[in-house]
Amino acid sequence: MTPLRWPVSLLATLFVALPAAVSAAELLLAPTLCGHDEREEGAGACPQETHFKAGVATGDQHLKVGGQAWGCDSEWAASFEFDLGPVPAGAPVRAAVLVIRKTGYSDDAQGFAYLGAFAYDPTGTEVLVARDDLAPETALDVLYPPAANTDLSFDVTAAVQAWVAAGAAKAGLLLAPAYPEIGYENWISVGGCGYAAAPRLLITYDGAVAAEKTTWSELKANWR
Repeated sequence: MTPLRWPVSLLATLFVALPAAVSAAELLLAPTLCGHDEREEGAGACPQETHFKAGVATGDQHLKVGGQAWGCDSEWAASFEFDLGPVPAGAPVRAAVLVIRKTGYSDDAQGFAYLGAFAYDPTGTEVLVARDDLAPETALDVLYPPAANTDLSFDVTAAVQAWVAAGAAKAGLLLAPAYPEIGYENWISVGGCGYAAAPRLLITYDGAVAAEKTTWSELKANWR
């Protein structure tokens, strides 16, 4: 029986048309900035602050998030920034998760607050984020923190996809009460940059896998 032989021109076409293999790659990014801010909105002579200040670093190991009813009523938010340089430019991002550790300090006298993860664009300096712009509908993800110390994982894929597609250098994520918590005592603390379980951003993206090398003789033999 005569073996089947393919024209050399067709073999060349098939060789050129072989697609590059694609596989999911993961990056675990540590934060370049951690901080928290207190927004006061009390009665009488108390300040009437309408914005949170994001992008301001603090050295605290424990960062506050939630409402506080002490002195001038207030609420807290924490901000985190990450360097996106390790992510290949234009890489398709499959998923991105912000992982924050809820630490042992809290005041759950009135329960806990629903927490939202919100995106902001880092500028290298203070970024004002309007309280009125923060709501469950504008959050990337919303979680209710459990009582036990544990990791809180927020899906922030949409924001990271947009940053990587635009070639942004940094990601800014604000952790704030999903609803206004002025006058409530329900704050929790989360780990900052110096905490043993520091915040992290886990990014899964499509990355090319090095193709297996095949000689021209091996390729022809495969098609005989």
